[in-house]
Amino acid sequence: MKSATEFGSFFPLDPAVPLGGEAWLRPGDLLTGTGRDALRAMVAHGRSHGWRRLYAPSYYCHAVLDDIARDIDVRMYLHAPFGGPAQLALGDDEAAIVPEYFGLQAEVEVQGGSVLLDRSHDLLATWSYARAPDYVFASLRKTLPVPDGGLVRPPPGQPFARSLAPTPAHVRAAASMAAAMAMKAAYLAGAQVAKAAYLALAAEAEGNLRSDAEISGPSALTRVLAPAVDLGWMRQRRQENLALLARCFAGPHAALPAGMQWRETPAFGILLCADAPQRERVRQRLIGADVYPAVLWPMTWPGVPEDNHRLCGRILVLHADYRYGLHDIGRLGEIILQIAASIAANPDTSDEDRR
Repeated sequence: MKSATEFGSFFPLDPAVPLGGEAWLRPGDLLTGTGRDALRAMVAHGRSHGWRRLYAPSYYCHAVLDDIARDIDVRMYLHAPFGGPAQLALGDDEAAIVPEYFGLQAEVEVQGGSVLLDRSHDLLATWSYARAPDYVFASLRKTLPVPDGGLVRPPPGQPFARSLAPTPAHVRAAASMAAAMAMKAAYLAGAQVAKAAYLALAAEAEGNLRSDAEISGPSALTRVLAPAVDLGWMRQRRQENLALLARCFAGPHAALPAGMQWRETPAFGILLCADAPQRERVRQRLIGADVYPAVLWPMTWPGVPEDNHRLCGRILVLHADYRYGLHDIGRLGEIILQIAASIAANPDTSDEDRR
């Protein structure tokens, strides 16, 4: 496998993506244009059966909630990763999003109503619950190298909807995203492609995917490619990479400095910094080393508890997926340790001062 030139960010369009393996889509699954479309399709279906309100965890992608709030009354319930279990009692005309944060087992106990389990971070997760979810949904781009795509999995034997066709606006947006992914692949292969050009195209495509007022089906590329990938192999590679990355921080001579924590999850490596200023310094230094962590998610809705804001200010989400070989992961671990140690040794020196 070619050594990685950078870590994280969105997938390139990969002509060598592994194909085959055990089929992971099930009869009755519905592919949609995006994860938002999957959630909107469930809400539309639920409203036709009397739903009037949707509850979402306070620690969630609030940009998604902004969109769903146009379709149904959305309320928050208090819940966040690493924060322990939550209980929720619903009426018959209410539903709730229950997240498997970073592929971890969900910790929300719901009485009544309908449960929508968000499995975006680990499509092959096999967690079982005392109460089976009414629906499972996901955004495919968190796991698969595809330009678009969402999934709705209804209960067995209860068909949800026929295949959805992509809307014209979605076709255009997905084509732009595929072009940005192809440009990124060329850039990583050494072609003279400006990074700013494909990042700008991806950002524009992302905005257009979100702005489509209609609920869309996926692009033709995703409809063909998503079922064909060897998702089991990709998941196994990710688990091996994450285990190796965790070992990079084990032992007295490789431990993270005080105030920083490493959390290994099924989907990502999570670096928790001491506070928001330290997190921002670590993030900027990682970007300078071609490591692009995610911050999941900005807390923009009113009423979010302070501990959710603190977590959002401390968290960095690092990718260790199938794109990377063992040598790459060892190098990633070294980069993280070097940056963390440097910042811990100079806590009052900003990156601007060092320059």
